[in-house]
Amino acid sequence: MSNLRLGIRAHDLPATSLDELLQQANQYPFTNFQFAPLKLVTLGLGDVNLTPGLATAIFTKMQQQGLSVSLLGCITNLADPDSQNRAKEIHRFENFMSVARYFGNAVVATETGSVSSTGYTTENFEEPAFERVVASVRQIAQSAEKLGTLFAIEPGDNHPIHDLDTTRRLLQAVDSPNLKLVFDPVNLITQANYQQQDQLIDSFLNEFSDKIVAVHLKDFAIINHHCEVCAFGQGQFHRERFIKLITQRFPHLFCTFEGIQPQQIPAAIAELQQWVSLDKF
Repeated sequence: MSNLRLGIRAHDLPATSLDELLQQANQYPFTNFQFAPLKLVTLGLGDVNLTPGLATAIFTKMQQQGLSVSLLGCITNLADPDSQNRAKEIHRFENFMSVARYFGNAVVATETGSVSSTGYTTENFEEPAFERVVASVRQIAQSAEKLGTLFAIEPGDNHPIHDLDTTRRLLQAVDSPNLKLVFDPVNLITQANYQQQDQLIDSFLNEFSDKIVAVHLKDFAIINHHCEVCAFGQGQFHRERFIKLITQRFPHLFCTFEGIQPQQIPAAIAELQQWVSLDKF
């Protein structure tokens, strides 16, 4: 049996303090968090100044409980049409990269955002949005190379980087060894392509295998001709095939539960353990 390193997004656990978060995580065989301070207001974080001292204090407590940070999440709208807002968010992302070493050299990650602040828009699929993302990622890559930090982009079907083609074009436009990918297959599955999910996944893995640093684990169900996201183990995702495939190709890969409720975690873990072993270190 192959192994994976199972983790969870910290903000998917209902903790109101860092100590409580660590206690809740240790009820399960998690080794790591996707840790997004901007989404952890209940822990006293949120849009705080992320300093080396604060990062060290948080990470030291995690290590004492046998936990680490796989991805340091920094939600950044790389496609924001407002250049001032975009510059401010990129600056924050660069600051996260500057303190990533204090989180055990975690990979700093984000999705690519949206042209609209109100939700889905077809403008995300137009060339101006793509070009803004390229410009943003190019700037971040220059900073990452200076800092010696890895950063990752997560493609998603409602974002400017939303499929194999736009992912390929981004990587060609920004040819940086520090630019990596978070692969969430469900983010790329739609009502139109879900029956070809195996081919989509194989193509992504074959083309971008050297860029993938982490995988998200969730599920989907087609309901009334719409693709609805649900917890891992609750839908139509070809889970067994995917898990066996990634652990054979990427032993000990960081795999993160996303959008899962605490009561759903035991069943999801039990299903995983039918196919793979979970790291305990």
